[in-house]
Amino acid sequence: MLRYGGNKIPALTNRPTNLKTLLAYFHFNKNLTLIQPLHAQIITTGLQSSSLFASKLANAYIELGFLPIAYKVFDQITQKNLYSWNTILSGYSKKNQSCDVLRIYKMMRSDIDEIDSYSLVFVIKACTELLCLRDGEAVHGLVVKSGFESDQFVVPRLINLYIDMGCLDNAEKVFDVCCEKNLVVWGCLMKGCLRFCKEFRVFELFRRMRMSGLKVDPSLLEMVVQACGNVLAGKEAKSCHGYLVKNKFSGSIVSLLTSIVDTYMKCGFYDLGVKLFDQIPEKDVVSWTAMVAGFAKLGKGVEALSLFRQMLLEAVAPNSVTFSSLILACSQMGSLKLGKSVYCYMLRNAIELDMVNYTSFVDMYAKCGSILMASRVFNIMPHKTVYSWTAMINGFGAHGMYSEAINLFDKMRYQNQQPNSVTFVSVLSACSHSGKVEEGWKYFNIMSREYGIVAKEEHFACMVDLLGRAGRICEALSLIDKMPMDPGASTWGALLSACKIYKSVELAEYVAKKLLPLETDKSSVYVSLFNIYAEAEMWDKVKKLRLRFGKKGLHKTVGFSSIEVDEKLYVFTSKTRQASLFTELGSVWISVTEQMRNFGRVHDMSFALNDAEYNVKQ
Repeated sequence: MLRYGGNKIPALTNRPTNLKTLLAYFHFNKNLTLIQPLHAQIITTGLQSSSLFASKLANAYIELGFLPIAYKVFDQITQKNLYSWNTILSGYSKKNQSCDVLRIYKMMRSDIDEIDSYSLVFVIKACTELLCLRDGEAVHGLVVKSGFESDQFVVPRLINLYIDMGCLDNAEKVFDVCCEKNLVVWGCLMKGCLRFCKEFRVFELFRRMRMSGLKVDPSLLEMVVQACGNVLAGKEAKSCHGYLVKNKFSGSIVSLLTSIVDTYMKCGFYDLGVKLFDQIPEKDVVSWTAMVAGFAKLGKGVEALSLFRQMLLEAVAPNSVTFSSLILACSQMGSLKLGKSVYCYMLRNAIELDMVNYTSFVDMYAKCGSILMASRVFNIMPHKTVYSWTAMINGFGAHGMYSEAINLFDKMRYQNQQPNSVTFVSVLSACSHSGKVEEGWKYFNIMSREYGIVAKEEHFACMVDLLGRAGRICEALSLIDKMPMDPGASTWGALLSACKIYKSVELAEYVAKKLLPLETDKSSVYVSLFNIYAEAEMWDKVKKLRLRFGKKGLHKTVGFSSIEVDEKLYVFTSKTRQASLFTELGSVWISVTEQMRNFGRVHDMSFALNDAEYNVKQ
C-alpha cells in the first residue's frame, strides 16, 4: 500500500484497474513519484489516447512544471476535444509562452469547431503579451460570433488588449457592448482611462457605476483618488475620503489611504495629508514616500528631510522614488552638502541609481550652483533619456552657459535622441538668459518645422521673456497678439518683468490688468507694479496701490535665498530683518545693497527681499 498525506491508496500494478479507481489516483498527483506510476498504468491499460485520461495526465504534468512531457501526453490523444485543447493551452499560458499559445490555438481551430471562454481568455492574453493587434481583432470577431460579448472573463481581457495596444476607443466599444458589467469590467476601463490621462472620463465612469447600484470596491476608489490627484481635484478627493470613512472599509487598506494622502499633498492640503498619514496603522515605504514627495513638491524641503530621517528611524527602507523626492527637496533648499550626502548614502548602501535618480542629481547639482558636478553625473550616466538631456541643457542655460547648452542640444540631436517640448523650453530659456534673440527665433521655428512640435504657452512665454529682456517690447506684444491660444500668467508675467526693466509704466498697468485674473498669487502682481511706480518716482500711485493692497487683505509671499557656509545653510527671508545683523553675512548684504543702489536697482525695502536668516543644522 502507498501512503499520501496519511491516507492509504491502492498500489498500482499491471493488472486491469477499474476506471473510476484510476481516475481517483489523480487526486494524489502532488509529486513526480506518484504521477509516473500512474502514467505507466495508463499506458499499460491502453488509455494513453483517451481524451479524458490523457488530458488529466497532461494537466498533472503541467501542475508539476513538466510542460514538454505534458505536450507529449497531449499529442498522443487521437480524438482531441475542447477540454484537451484547453488543458494544453492553459499550460503554455501559465508559462507565458505566448507564441506557442497562438500556434496551438490555430491548430485547435483547424481541428474542432468548439470554443469557450477559457480558450478565448488564453488566446487574448497571448495576443496582449505579444502586442498582436491583428490577431487580437480576429479573436474579437470570434468573440462576437460566438456570443461571448458579455462574458465576465472574456470582456476584461479584451479591454486590456486594446488598452495595451493604445486603442482606448476600441476598449470603450467592448465595454459599451457588454450587457452585464461587473466590478472587474468597470475597473479595467477606468484603469485604461487613467493610463491615457482621461481623468474626467474616470469620474464619469465612477458616477455611472454607482448609479448602476454596484457597491464600490476599494481598488476602484483608489483609481478615482489617483485621478483627483492628477487634475488637482481636491474637493472630489475629500468626497472620496468621506465615502471611504462612511463605508468603514479603510482600516487596513494602506494603498488607498496612501493615495488619498498623496492627492491631498498634491492639492496643497498638507495639513489634511499629515493628519491622515498619522492615522495609517502600518505605514509602508509608499506611504512615507508620498509624504516626502508631497512636502518636496510644496517647496517644504526642511519638512521633507525631517520626515525622511524619521522614516529611517522607523527602519523603513527608502526606494528610488523616495530618493528622487529627497533630491528635489535638496535642490529647492539650495543645499549642495545635503545633496551630496544623499548621493553618498545611495553609493554606500549599494542602491542602484535609475535614470530618474541620475536625472534628479543632475538637476539638483545645477540648481545648487555646482554645474561641474551636474556635468560629471550626466557624463557617467549609462543611458540617457530625453529628460536627462533636457535637465543638463536647462542647467547650462540657467548658469548663462549658452554655448554649452546649445552644443549639448546639437550633440543630443546627433545621437538621434528626439527632443520634446520641454527640451525646447530649456533651449529657449538658455537663449533668454544670454540675450540671444535671433538664435531664439531660430530654435522656436526649428521646433515645429523639423520636429512637428506645436508651440505651447510656455514656449511663447520664453520668447516674450527673451524679447522683453532685449528691450524689443513691441515685438513681444506682436507675438502675444499672434498666439493661437489665450496668453497665460507666465506670458503676461514675462512681459511685466520687461516693463519693470525698461520702466514702461503705462504698459505695465495694461499688463497687470490682464495678469490679475490669471495669477493665483495676486500679491506678486501688485508688488511688481508697486516697484515699477517706485522706480518712476510716481509716489501718489505708490500710496494708492499700497492702500488697495491692504484693503484686499493681500500679503506678500515670503521669498527666500540661501547659501551654505561652514556646513550651515543660511536662508534669507523677509521675516526677521535684524537676524543677519548678528552674522558676518550682514555686512556683505549691506555692501551689496549699496552697490545695487548705485546702479538704481534697489526698490522700496518694505516690498523687496530683506535680509534675515535662519540656520538649518546639517
